[in-house]
Amino acid sequence: MSVSNESLIGDLIYVIEGYIAQTKIDSEGSLEIENSIELGVGEAVIYQDWYYDKRDDNISIMIKYKRTDNEECWSAIETYFVTEDVWIGLKNYFTEGK
Repeated sequence: MSVSNESLIGDLIYVIEGYIAQTKIDSEGSLEIENSIELGVGEAVIYQDWYYDKRDDNISIMIKYKRTDNEECWSAIETYFVTEDVWIGLKNYFTEGK
């Protein structure tokens, strides 16, 4: 179920927890939430790579990905994503009870 272990470059992976993927800041330094880019549950992105992010005593696995409509590469913590097989299984379970 680990995206970093099971995915190859170019695989579709799916968002399982919505988050703001890219923030927009206005000229006064305030967050413009309406112009920020949010990824929602079920959105597919294209897996690129993974890396460790060490902050203080914490180490997180970060996933590098591209949106399907954009060539820009972004990163987010691994727990926001699942592989396509896992996504299909979750979708079937919650829609069909199987």
